[in-house]
Amino acid sequence: MQEQKRASVKDIAAKLNISLSTVHKALTGKPGVSEGRRAEVLAVAEELGYVVNTAAQSLARNDINLAIIMPMKWQEYFAELKAGMESEIAALAECRVNGSFIYITDDTRTEELCESIKETGADLIIVCSSSSALSKTVIRATENVNLPIFRVGGGVDNPGSACDVTVDAPLSGRIAADFFACAVSGEIRAAVFTGFLDIAIHKAKTESFSERIGLYAAAPVIVCETDDNEEIAYAAVCELFEKHPDINCIYISTSTSASVCRYIEENGLAGKVLLVGTDVFDTLRENIKRGVMQATIYQNQEKVGRYAIRAAYEYLYMKNSYVGCEKEPERNVLISPALLLRANME
Repeated sequence: MQEQKRASVKDIAAKLNISLSTVHKALTGKPGVSEGRRAEVLAVAEELGYVVNTAAQSLARNDINLAIIMPMKWQEYFAELKAGMESEIAALAECRVNGSFIYITDDTRTEELCESIKETGADLIIVCSSSSALSKTVIRATENVNLPIFRVGGGVDNPGSACDVTVDAPLSGRIAADFFACAVSGEIRAAVFTGFLDIAIHKAKTESFSERIGLYAAAPVIVCETDDNEEIAYAAVCELFEKHPDINCIYISTSTSASVCRYIEENGLAGKVLLVGTDVFDTLRENIKRGVMQATIYQNQEKVGRYAIRAAYEYLYMKNSYVGCEKEPERNVLISPALLLRANME
């Protein structure tokens, strides 16, 4: 007769549709959970025949250390992501979760990065999106260290990652295209400004926008790669209008909206050429208030960061605390973006 599988924390969490950390707090008497919720957890634990594993509880008291690799540049993008991560790390402090940020530049060498990761005593590495060149350095270093990897932000593909957490890039592109379809009464002639197409999230936004706008546009989308550099973006928008003066819609899928807005304003094109940007930062906010830009796609990087930390914690908690647990993280987690106009930007 086959032995019945013992109930686990995962079973309790699934039955109540709550997180593993909430179950853990309720069962161990830690603060951060209401008495009503604690009673529910204990009742379900008794119903399922859950038995406390003292060895597992001993393991669960160990610190969980996360090494977070983050590029120094593109702070408009990464500042909110980091804020979300720091917020979730603080929320999990009672669960002994620690996060160490490791900042890398184009000059960072593989050996240096390996040493930095080892110094954190990491149990898992979170890799934030980066350029193709930086990604090669990161991949070499993480292969040498041989730890689980979560990839956050949709950078260059990393086949070794256990979990990818990012904004739903294809949805971002479709939202921008549908906005233009609603806002333009005549023929649509569109361009998209992106970083580099070898970065997965940039490619996904560009392709989804181009496919969707193709349902409405009179001509193929013109794609401008800018390396997320404002000077390159300004030169690109100058060249764009020299060759294609009839462009009336531009989707800026990364953070280089300032240069495009400057050109539009300098040449009296505000309101004549419609712009959809990405994220919310001070310069972009002012351009929307003045009517230079009509909308932006909010990627909610704060939520991406919080979810990544929470998912990493739950993965390590189950792996380290329950012998034989085969729980794997969800492979691809997509956070939905939102369209912001002047009215709802605040």
